[in-house]
Amino acid sequence: MTEKRRRLPSQRTILMVAAGLLLAGLVWVLGPGARWVVDLDVDVTQLPEKDLATAADAVRGRALAIATGLVALAAVYYTARNAETARRAVELTQQTSTRTLELTEQGQVTDRYTKAIQQLGDSENLHIRIGGIYALERIARDSERDHSTVQEVLTAFVREYAPEPEQSAAEEGATQVALPRKVPADVQASLTVLGRANMLDANLTGAYLARAELPGADLSRAKLTGADLINAKLTGAKLTGADLAGADLTAAMLGGANLAGARLADADLTGATLGHADLPGTDLTYATLTGANLTGASLTGANLAGADLTDAKLIGARLVGAKLTGACLAGADLAGARLTRAQFESAAAKQRASPPARFLDDPPQEQAESS
Repeated sequence: MTEKRRRLPSQRTILMVAAGLLLAGLVWVLGPGARWVVDLDVDVTQLPEKDLATAADAVRGRALAIATGLVALAAVYYTARNAETARRAVELTQQTSTRTLELTEQGQVTDRYTKAIQQLGDSENLHIRIGGIYALERIARDSERDHSTVQEVLTAFVREYAPEPEQSAAEEGATQVALPRKVPADVQASLTVLGRANMLDANLTGAYLARAELPGADLSRAKLTGADLINAKLTGAKLTGADLAGADLTAAMLGGANLAGARLADADLTGATLGHADLPGTDLTYATLTGANLTGASLTGANLAGADLTDAKLIGARLVGAKLTGACLAGADLAGARLTRAQFESAAAKQRASPPARFLDDPPQEQAESS
């Protein structure tokens, strides 16, 4: 099959042979061939010599017109072919240039990444480490493909350099609760970068983040299981779908935060501020919310089964469809809260609780008065 293909003439050879034959035919027609064509016409064979010459000239004229047309078509064909070849050449050049540019940019990003990692690993100079952190942020912004890598590096840095400090013997015997030590400046810088770079699924399991400044941070689907977030500032933060099971959020500031679908089972939110926070569908089973401020919070469909809400402020909170089975509402302020009497009664402890003036399933006021 291959040998037969090799024996076949190329397209260029065929075109050259055809052009040669056409040229030979044209030369013949312009010469003696014109008279031969005229002689084929029986009707003109009887014409005088002068008229025969005129007829031959007419044949030559038609041949020239046909030849001119064929040359024009060939010119158009070759022009289009050359234009297509030029277009492909330009595309190939552009592709090569683009690829070269990409490789150059990748090389530059690699160099920048290497330098940033070296800065991050400088154990003696805090400012160099912070510079490396912000250099990594710039890399994540400039290179989408390196976004997840930067996230993994920064979360690993936080987990490594922000462990829960060991409690000294003096602290263990102290009777007064001291304010937890604030996270180091380089760890705070890493958290700031993680929070504003929309780095989803950040793994900060068990990290010590006490008094961390994360207002408005986007930590959607972040893994914060068992993390220490005592006194952390998370006002307006986005924690949708985040896993905060067992996390310590004592006195944390979560006002206006979005915790929709988050997991806070067994979390400690003692004294936490959650005013006007969004917690629809949030898992708060057996969570400690003693003295927490949930004024105006949305807890629609939340699971608060077994949660400790002793002395919590739930003024104007929306609890439609929330599960309160076995929850402790002792001393809780539910003034203006939206829930049913059945929900309230399902709580395990309600002593000193201030229920709303009306429950959602109470009969209308007029009907109650008439009965």
